[in-house]
Parts: sequence; structure tokens; C-alpha cells
Amino acid sequence: MKKILVLFLLALQLSFGQSIHPTLLMTKKAVAEIKKDFDKYPLFNESFAKAKKAIDETLTKPMDVPFPKDAGGGYTHEKHKQNYNEMYIAGIMYQVTGDIKYALFIRDMLNQYAQMYPKLGKHPQGKIEMTGKLFWQTLNETVWLIHTIQAYDCIYDWLKPEERKLYKDNIFVPMCDYFLTECEEEFDRIHNHGTWMVTAVGMTGLVLDKKDFIEKSLHGSKLDDEGGFIPQLDKLFSPDGYYTEGGYYARYALWPFFIYAESLENNRPDLNIFKHRDSILKKAFYSALQMTYTNGAFMPINDALKEKTWLSQELVLASNVVFERYGHDLELLNLVKEQNQVSLTSAGLETAAALKEAKTIPPFSWKSISFVDGADGKQGGIGILRWGSKEDMETLLFKYSSHGLSHGHFDKLHFLFYDQGEEIIQDYGAARFLNVVQKFGGRYLPENDSYALHTVAHNTLVVDERSNFDFNRNKSENNPPSEYFYNADDPNFQFMSAKDFNSYPGVEMHRTMALVNDEKLDRPIVLDIFRIVSKDEHQYDLPFYYMGHLVDANFDYKAYVNEKTTMGNKNGYQHLWKDAEGKSNSTAIITWLNKHRFYSIITNADPSMNIYFTQIGANDPKFNLRNDQGIMLRKKAKDFVFTSIIQPHGEFDPTLEFTKNSYPDFENIKVLFNDSNFTAIDIEGKNGIKWIVLISNSDNKTDSKHTLKIGDKDFSWTGPITIIK
Repeated sequence: MKKILVLFLLALQLSFGQSIHPTLLMTKKAVAEIKKDFDKYPLFNESFAKAKKAIDETLTKPMDVPFPKDAGGGYTHEKHKQNYNEMYIAGIMYQVTGDIKYALFIRDMLNQYAQMYPKLGKHPQGKIEMTGKLFWQTLNETVWLIHTIQAYDCIYDWLKPEERKLYKDNIFVPMCDYFLTECEEEFDRIHNHGTWMVTAVGMTGLVLDKKDFIEKSLHGSKLDDEGGFIPQLDKLFSPDGYYTEGGYYARYALWPFFIYAESLENNRPDLNIFKHRDSILKKAFYSALQMTYTNGAFMPINDALKEKTWLSQELVLASNVVFERYGHDLELLNLVKEQNQVSLTSAGLETAAALKEAKTIPPFSWKSISFVDGADGKQGGIGILRWGSKEDMETLLFKYSSHGLSHGHFDKLHFLFYDQGEEIIQDYGAARFLNVVQKFGGRYLPENDSYALHTVAHNTLVVDERSNFDFNRNKSENNPPSEYFYNADDPNFQFMSAKDFNSYPGVEMHRTMALVNDEKLDRPIVLDIFRIVSKDEHQYDLPFYYMGHLVDANFDYKAYVNEKTTMGNKNGYQHLWKDAEGKSNSTAIITWLNKHRFYSIITNADPSMNIYFTQIGANDPKFNLRNDQGIMLRKKAKDFVFTSIIQPHGEFDPTLEFTKNSYPDFENIKVLFNDSNFTAIDIEGKNGIKWIVLISNSDNKTDSKHTLKIGDKDFSWTGPITIIK
């Protein structure tokens, strides 16, 4: 009896050790569902037909597996990217149609890679820290493996045993071994590059039935949970799903997260990966969507490129899987309609079916929302205030997060403002031309380090022309700002506030921002109160990078039309032209035009404040930087409060040839009172506008009662901020 039991357990163990193929995103069950229903649902059918047409055209052309030599954007780089995508699509087509021509295509291409890969050293254009073999960086190599192993999985049963052995021995195992040994630090890195790498090794382990690959992918190269997929889920996202590198990189990182999560759910349901950490993947997906503007573009904090939107391929699979796994949120169907494609998976099929059957589709809800940062939720955060409909929404993003790992910028207490579907006060983003060979091989440009990362490239305070933490990333990472308050309950008075006491030794920064609406205004205004405290005198610079054409300023300035100088010689200042400078005796007003609307900055000024008009692009002999414009307020002081309003106003119609309300409604803004406990701001304007803004600087409790006497007037209020009209 004991012998029979042992044999039974052995047989059971062997049966579990033998994978059924395909076993990743495509499974036997998924293939059966797709075969049965793919032509029933228009969007899936269209997505399938488009992919089939593309791969069928590819099959008529000569195959090329070139020896690697080019960096991003070069021929060999782009060809290997094309190859993995074509193999991936061919694998799906083979499974669904059964046509052997797709299997032959994958086999023939794998044969060429099997001959070439063992001969490869490190890529000739490789990056110092993470050089690949097929590609200049391992990131691209991991993406290649993730797609290629899925193609291999789709034709596994069709291949001969000796072919499987060839690909395993010459491609898949050596590539994974390279990642695990030569790139161990990258493999264990808590970063989106690490996510891609562990996903590639883990999916290869699932297909090849290599348990060590799977376990290391989940728990790190040393199996100590210092790296790996599970720690990535635990450490890269805050408790409410904010991805520490920002929304732009969440877009890219979510792709491997959802690819591997779906593969694990199909092979390791015991992990309950979609429920892990209170469904953190769901939270991460929705937080990424909230980091977009109404045109779908990711708000470009940190090393972001402005061209990327939620239509990107990376979010197609994620939106389908979230719809499938997390309860059929009909709002997502709006996104799917805009994407105009679904993934060729069971999740894509289910999403397409729901799209066909939905009688009404509610619009996606962009909300005023705040996110905490850091795995513990104590590393600062992001605040977003919104007002209006999708067609014409104001959006104010306030960044008081942690640094953002290697893609972070030195921009504590920075903000962006959107209106009319456009950036109005912009973030430069990254200095990079992705995959443009002529521009530094498509890599991050030198100007990313010399300008875009620096504090002066952002809409926040610069002290003594130095960047936050003197450009020290470790210090920046370990000393995040702290949220002081956030409240968006009243759509007519939404506000947020954060403090930073570490970016500049001996300088305390406290910024409060609000969206304020009033019946006397056409639209809400941005209120910006930036309070600075120091025992020593410093030079305080506060830039605003506006988008549009300068129209007017209410003070005299000198424009440098014959000869220009730079704003400084280091820390990003060397890249700013000084176009003009002036002074204002009281409130300074600067107006510009963007599309059909005017915008004005109204700020407290005095004769000791210098106001500069700047332009990006100095010391840029290769024309790598955009020549965008800015305004810089400069004040030498110990304690000071920069107080500004940004008002959208008026209308410009070149077709009907009329302009109205081209001047702002606000005329005067000044600080009435400021000490360690309270700040009071007086705001006056046309049509009887008379506001007093009161802030408690030391008590942020919502139920605390405050009193303040200014001159012969007594003020009382409850909570950290109020506005009296």
C-alpha cells in the first residue's frame, strides 16, 4: 500500500512538473474561447484582422536577424523590436487559425537567433550600467524575451524536441542566466527596469518549467525578497497605488506587471496575485489614469515625454485585464473605445464583448484626488485639483512626492496647470528624442542632466541658484516633503498645501495652492501662496514656465534685443537666456495668450523684486532644448511670501475678429500678515472683488478654531485655511 502511495505521489509530482502549452497569456481555454467567439465582437475582430493582415504581409518579405550594432532608433535596434513583435503575433495566429505558416515563421526566426545569440558579447553601443547583447540596454532585451517566450510557448507542442532543446540551450536559458548573473543588481532593483527583467525570467521559467527562474523572479536573485516581483508590488506603489516614478512611468511599468500577473494567475493561482496587497494592481492602474489630462496625455513630471498618452500600447492590455479581473467597470469602455483596439487575449475578448453589449457607457471620471507616495504612504505625495467638464477642464497638479528613483527631478513643491486641453504652466519633462538616432542615439540628452533635472527648470523655488539638495539624489530620495492639508470637497474652493524643510539647509518652504471659483469670474483662478522662512538672507527665484504668447505687462522692463546673457553659469541657469528684466512698484501683472483664452499672473511685487523674462536654449550648440519661455521672480530676503494668482480670462476669436476681457479681473494682491502661526493675504479686483485668505501655518487640524487680529479687524475661522469674500 505504501509503495502504491509513493508511486501515486511521484506520478502526481511529475504531472505537475509538465507544463501544458500555451500557458502564459494564451492558454488552452483562452484559445478555445477566442476561436469560438472572435468574430462576434467587432473590436476584437478588427484588432485580430489588423494583426493578421500585418503578419501576413511580413511573411511575404525576406527575414532579417541582423548582428546588433545600433542604439535606440537605429536599424538593428528597430529590427529586433520588430522581430519580437512579429513572432508574438505569429504565435497568436498559429494558435487561433492552426495555420502552420505562422509556426514555421517563428521556428525559422528562432533558428537564426539560436545561431547568433551564443556569439554575442555586450552590445557595442551599450550603456555602462545595464548593457544588453541584442540591444544597447537590457531593458529592450527583457521586452524581447517577454514577447519571444510567448511566441515559443504558442508553438511549443508543434516543435520537435531537438528544436526545443536548441532554443532553450542557445537563447532562453543563457539570456536568463545573463540577467541573473551579469545583471544581478538590475534584476533585484526596485525600479521599472527590474520589473521587466523579473517578468522576463519568470515567464521563461513558466514555459521551460524551471522552478528556480520562477522563484527568483518572485523573490529576488538571492530569494531574500530584496528584489523580485512580489517586492516590486510591495515597494514601488504607495498604499493607494501611486507609482513612485510618476504616471508616465507607471504607464510603462504596468505592462510587465499585468503581463506577469496574468501569467501567474494562469499558472500559480495560489498566489492570488490580483488580490495581493489589497488589489494593488487595480489601484495602480486607476491612479495612473488619474495622472492624465483630459486629452489622455500623462502629466509629465520627472523624466517624462509629453507625447505619451493612455492610448499607448502598454495600457491596452492593462485596461482589458482590469476590466476582466476587477468587476467590469463600464467607465473603462470609454478608454477602450479611444484606444480602438483590444489585446488578443481572453481579457481582450471579454472587454470587446462588453463594449458590444453595453447600452450606455458612462464617461471616464477625472477627479480631484490626492495620492500618498512611498510604500508606507509617508513619502509625501501628489495633489490634483480639477474643475469643469472634459471639454474644458482646469487641472492643477501639485508635486510634493519623493524623488522618483533614477527618473526623478529636483523639483520639490513644483506644480503644473492645464486648461483648454493644453498645458498652460508646463513641466519641461525629459530632454530626450526617443529613438531618434541623430539625437544622441535616442537616449537621454546631456541637457537632461544639465538642465531638465535641475530645480530651475520647474515651477518652484530656487535658493541661491542651487538645486534641491545640491543635486544629490540620495538626499532627495530620503527627505521628501510632507502634505500639510488637502481638501476638494467644495468645487468652488479646493485647496492643498505641503511643506519642505530639507531641500535647502536653514530654509523652510511652505506652499499652498487652491482652485477658487466665484460668481464674479468666468472661471476659477489658481491661488499660489509660497511662504519661505530663514534666519539668513538668500536669493529666492520663483520661475513660471508659461505656454503661449506674451501680450502685456503692467510694468516697465528692458528687453535685450541686441545682446543676451544667461541667467547664470551652472545648475541649469546656464541654459536660460535673459530676454528682459524689470521691476514693479506694487502688484505685477503679466498676461499671455494661449489658443482662445488669455492668462495672467498677478503677483505681489515691490521695487526690490526683480522680474525676468527668460527663454530656454542658451549654451545649447546642438539645439537639443525647446525654446520655451518663462517668467522668474527674484527676491533677496530672509523671510518672504510669494503670493500669486493665475487667472484664465477673456476670449480671442480670430475668425470672428473679436477680443473680450483681455485684462484680468484682479488688480492688487498683498500679504497682510505673516508669522509662524498665520498668513493673511488681501486680494482686490474689479466688480467689487475683495477677498481675505487666512492660513494656519502651524495647525492643520480641520476642526481647530483660529482667531487673528490685523489692525482693528478681528478674524476667526475653523480649519487650516479659509477665504472671506
